[in-house]
Amino acid sequence: MWPFSTSYPTRTLQQLEAEYDYIIVGGGTGGCVLARRLAEDSSSSVLVIERGDARDIWLDRFPLPSTHHWSDGKHSMVLEADMLGQKTDIITGKGLGGTSRINAMQYSRGAPGEYNAWAQAGRKGWSYQELLPYFERAECLYNPVTKGHHGTEGLWKIQSPSSTFKFGLNEHIIKGSQKAGFAYGKDVSDPKLPTSGCFLIHHTIDSSGNRHSTFRAFLPKEFVLAHDQNLHLCVNTVARKIETARLADGNLRATGVVIQSVTPGAASVLVKARREVILCSGALRTPQILMLRYDKILAMPFIAYRALYAYSGIGPEKHLNDMGIPVVYNLEGVGSSLQDHMGAHLDLQCTLEHSLAVLIWRPWYLFYQLLRYFLFGDGWFLTSLVEVCVLTCERWLDADAGQKPLGENDKDASRPENVPDIEIITSSICDWRSPGYDRTRGGFTMLAAPLRPFSRGTLRLCSSDPLEQPAVNLNYLADVRDRTNLRAGIRLCMRIAREMENGGYPVGYFKAPRSLDDDALDAFIVGHSQSFLHYSSTCRMAPRDDPEPGVVDDELRVHGFKNLRIADASIFPQVPAAHLQAPVVVVAEKCADMVKASALKFKSDMKSAN
Repeated sequence: MWPFSTSYPTRTLQQLEAEYDYIIVGGGTGGCVLARRLAEDSSSSVLVIERGDARDIWLDRFPLPSTHHWSDGKHSMVLEADMLGQKTDIITGKGLGGTSRINAMQYSRGAPGEYNAWAQAGRKGWSYQELLPYFERAECLYNPVTKGHHGTEGLWKIQSPSSTFKFGLNEHIIKGSQKAGFAYGKDVSDPKLPTSGCFLIHHTIDSSGNRHSTFRAFLPKEFVLAHDQNLHLCVNTVARKIETARLADGNLRATGVVIQSVTPGAASVLVKARREVILCSGALRTPQILMLRYDKILAMPFIAYRALYAYSGIGPEKHLNDMGIPVVYNLEGVGSSLQDHMGAHLDLQCTLEHSLAVLIWRPWYLFYQLLRYFLFGDGWFLTSLVEVCVLTCERWLDADAGQKPLGENDKDASRPENVPDIEIITSSICDWRSPGYDRTRGGFTMLAAPLRPFSRGTLRLCSSDPLEQPAVNLNYLADVRDRTNLRAGIRLCMRIAREMENGGYPVGYFKAPRSLDDDALDAFIVGHSQSFLHYSSTCRMAPRDDPEPGVVDDELRVHGFKNLRIADASIFPQVPAAHLQAPVVVVAEKCADMVKASALKFKSDMKSAN
């Protein structure tokens, strides 16, 4: 009974059909969207395979406690990666809705120039104007409605920002930014605004004050029950390999997926795909699935399977050979070009009532905020802690990290050269356990991130077991341009903090660089950096022979395959200068139309042949 149980309809391995029209591997941020759109056609059968569960209790909907760092960890998958010479944890979502159920709920599309750059590089159908209908189709913007460039009829609830901040700190952040020369914008996704400024942020929170993950938005229980005959969700399962067959023309076809329960040692099942297999497992798992080898396949009684060993074997030839995996198709780009937004964090002090620290030092305030949430749908627990951001380009900063005057061309958000390469976000929380923290005051964090990194990392197999993590090398700051960019971002943080202080706000610098020269900043970066958890580009949309080899074409089909597609953050040509959930949803929306168009063409061709 609520909130301790759910009757959400899922299927066990034993309850699956032998064959489906579409198999979606990964029910995360994009997978839920794609499943909804394909299952809306009741004549198409759809299977979704998801590593996590379908739990949807109040803790999963409560905005702040469902965020990874505050949650019970049920829907987080923690991996280990190399970062600046040391090991670090990296996080991705697990369960229907994926990362959209544990992220900070920030909704930003990215500048139009982002997608226009894709189009200029040859990606047909991927310009901003061509993607805008997909953004609008997914969105249901409310409170208040912003007309002209947002959707209001979609399934995904997007809360417009309010100028009445939940944390009073943000008023002073905006004032400090304005004093540093940055214009104030009320919508970070407004294509008419310059890309440099201090912006309010939208959030994926519904009108009841609940987190609106893509799970809750696109696959509510009512929809799944109504489509029980053609949409099956199999949770707590993983893909062990993609089964392939070679066609007469030399191309390959994905014929099915071998899946098994996440329980170690469980039997595996081969499920056939009549039309297409679409991978939606994210930038850290999709390339792993493409490369995997699997031994000792066991089959369900309704499946006749011929081999003792099976291989996906799609990836870099040398790496697959090193792992003892026969190469089915050599694709150098699989697992290459890994990108993420990383940033350096400055911990500063502020007024106690402007920080979550007050909940620790004044426990009665915790109960006050809980009452505000449950009785009025308001207060601190309705937030992601991030209400404003500062965006700019390094070339627009002066010697004192202030904003230079912008020319008319600089103000055009549709130009690729104007995509911001620095973001500053602030959060009303910091590590109050750190030495030097004054417990009579509050604390907040400023995070500076290079948004257009030049460095590229890799993802490689460590094992043929999909339950084990791959080897992830983030390779942050390998390109000196990223380090220069990050220094500029830290200097901008310090400039804003100084302007706040000059305006009378009590900023305290208990964990900040003591000097702004390059050596001091480089030393600070090593000890104070973290991932923004925006992993992307491990299966880039680009030609196979691109200087940074591509994995999928403009139709999101894996090179060399007729019916194997990818629809997640791994396909981005480079990591977008945005928070990734909105771009991922648009990829899934567009992919659904591509898949449907292919099905119509196939039917038309068959009709003509007959």
